[in-house]
Amino acid sequence: GEPALLRYAREFDRLEGPIEISRKEMQAAAKTVPARVRNAIRIAAKNIRAVAKRQVPRGWKARIGAGLTVEQRIVPLDRVGCYVPGGRFPLPSSLLMTAVPARVAGVREIIAVCPRPEPAVMAAAEEAGVTRLFRVGGAHAVAALAYGTQTVPRVDKIVGPGNRYVAAAKAIV
Repeated sequence: GEPALLRYAREFDRLEGPIEISRKEMQAAAKTVPARVRNAIRIAAKNIRAVAKRQVPRGWKARIGAGLTVEQRIVPLDRVGCYVPGGRFPLPSSLLMTAVPARVAGVREIIAVCPRPEPAVMAAAEEAGVTRLFRVGGAHAVAALAYGTQTVPRVDKIVGPGNRYVAAAKAIV
């Protein structure tokens, strides 16, 4: 639950302050990113969006006989969790490559977790349409996304790269 998540975030992620990053804080951090980097993020998001649009499956309906119709409906997940590593280098690309396709697919809520999100990651979160961003990583972030806590909402699917602990946690949940 929440107490364990906060304890692990402080111990492993060096969390100081609130676990959730406010929209205002995200926007302020994004403004500090050099214009050429923000532009590169915008272009990358545009390209990812274009590819993702082509990948969205289409539903269909077929009349197979008198009074008989078969239909396949494609319905997006309600909420997806995007894991963004926060190691030695910021990885806005990991956020873009997970959140943008989710947004294109019609996912209403995109929750991102990153133990130490740099301004470039926050700029990518803004560009990708991330709903909420949390300063937490590792296996405890995966558990929070899978089961939910008082602060971190439970998601329907967890996507994104991570180290062996993240990969093991994803396999377990």
